[in-house]
Amino acid sequence: MNNQSSDQKFVEILTPVLSDQEEDTQNNKTQQHALQFLYISPNLYIKLWPEIKKQLSLLKTTQKNLTPFNVQSTLEEIYSLHFPNPQQIKSKINFRNFYLALDGFPQKKEFLDKIPQIVDLALKMDSEFTDYLSMLLEKVELKRIQVAILLANMFLCVMHLQPDYKLLPPVFIMGKLFNRQNEENGQNTNKIQKIRCLLYYFLHVFSPEFKPSEKIVFTRKKQNLTIHCNPLCEFIYCEYGQMENVQDCYIVDFANKKIGGGVLNLGCVQEEILFLTHPEALVSLLITTEIKPDESIIIENVNRLIMYEGYRDKFECKGIIKQIRSVNFICIDAGDYSGSYHSQYKDYKRELIKSYSGFYGISRICTGKWGCGAFGGEWQLKALIQWVAASLGGCQQLIFINDESYPYNQAFNLLRVLNSNQLWEQIQKYCQNKSKDEFNKINAIDFILSQKQF
Repeated sequence: MNNQSSDQKFVEILTPVLSDQEEDTQNNKTQQHALQFLYISPNLYIKLWPEIKKQLSLLKTTQKNLTPFNVQSTLEEIYSLHFPNPQQIKSKINFRNFYLALDGFPQKKEFLDKIPQIVDLALKMDSEFTDYLSMLLEKVELKRIQVAILLANMFLCVMHLQPDYKLLPPVFIMGKLFNRQNEENGQNTNKIQKIRCLLYYFLHVFSPEFKPSEKIVFTRKKQNLTIHCNPLCEFIYCEYGQMENVQDCYIVDFANKKIGGGVLNLGCVQEEILFLTHPEALVSLLITTEIKPDESIIIENVNRLIMYEGYRDKFECKGIIKQIRSVNFICIDAGDYSGSYHSQYKDYKRELIKSYSGFYGISRICTGKWGCGAFGGEWQLKALIQWVAASLGGCQQLIFINDESYPYNQAFNLLRVLNSNQLWEQIQKYCQNKSKDEFNKINAIDFILSQKQF
């Protein structure tokens, strides 16, 4: 946390109070200057905090007869405090997904019994964060209990709109996650499953397995790239499995440039699922501005807590895992080529710089088809670029998980006779060839293997 002088601490900041539509419009405007601090401390939004505390106290005083509907109603009231026209906002944000998620939750009674303790967690922000919380410019360290306090305030919709939020994720409290927009919309099912991940997280916080003093570290990395003739690191190609099941590895998060993507709204692909199954990572949404093209974000020592099945609209929360262990993420955002598939063959250097910034200095990495879903990347090309980046960065072993049963293991073994510089030269030759011939269907691996007898 940043230490500000007492003169600065209580200076009133004019924070914009916007409707959802106005907020979305503002988020599309260009950011004029860097955001340095996060406006969260109760001592810094004095006008709202007494009203918020009053609503939170209601949850504690009615604890003996607490129902999901009681909690839902209080969340609506807290959310509405942030807006000039509460009735207008309440008509748009109905919080019914919260009610439904809790109503069908296997440990419903146990969670309702913990509501007063979650409220107490939220109220500890008064004492734990007496000043600004630093934005992630280089490194931020938080104890698990501090992360739990922040997540409790996100969950209870306490967080106030930031004064300079345009480069932050558009959603940093749970209001849109709780909102049920269309009874027939399958995305509501996803939201309910996401909420249940959070319910299990708070049950864990109040369990004997929770270690409040352990630290979680968030780092913003930037590394100047130099191409060397390093030997290629070991490359292991796996045809099945989940990245998060590989132990003693840094896991590559296929990140949105606004970290977390749609995790607190409609999104439910690789990054969102990582953040839901490792809920402590959600705090990064509060402190991380947009990731620049030559940067990565490293999140270290978050606990893997949640079992799950499925992907996108098939995602389902399956409870807390039996053996909780800490995990490290490398958050790198891929180029978006969904609107112009062949532009990736001109922007390939950007992908090397991006992955190198995250991989540098890490000995064992688990990755996969980074940016090859909605963003339209060619997975063979992305695999080779990541292999070069890992080798240049000193990685000893790169594990690549894919779902295609093709003799790629043999292909990657053949390519190992090249060094990192030679492979990079072949990648460049392939991309130059591909950008000239839009109808050439050959992929990067087949092209390189065709250039030389291995």
